[in-house]
Amino acid sequence: VGGCMHAVNAVTAPFRVSRRAMCLVRPPAHHATRNAAMGFCYFNNIVIAAKHALHTKRASRVFILDWDVHHGNGVQELTYDDPSIFYFSIHRGSSKREWFYPDTGRSDETGTGLGVGT
Repeated sequence: VGGCMHAVNAVTAPFRVSRRAMCLVRPPAHHATRNAAMGFCYFNNIVIAAKHALHTKRASRVFILDWDVHHGNGVQELTYDDPSIFYFSIHRGSSKREWFYPDTGRSDETGTGLGVGT
């Protein structure tokens, strides 16, 4: 978690330490929800980093691209009503005939409240 927050600080500081950062973290953490560890994920690193960038005013909006075979249900849950975070997930979906973990991330799940469409 600290490494992701440090990466945000490094690329957003007034006198940038770096122009780019990549955090190679395992597990990816996109299944961790507010109240539960899921799919081997304990802390949702990307959401913590995104909210850190917003809270410290280093960013006014954040785009999260999640490219994984599984939908990041934790990222969705933690950002669903937040208009300042746009979450875009590319994942394998479930069908009526076949369930696929975590059985979330359908095309009609587009946010709630102020977060609709973000």
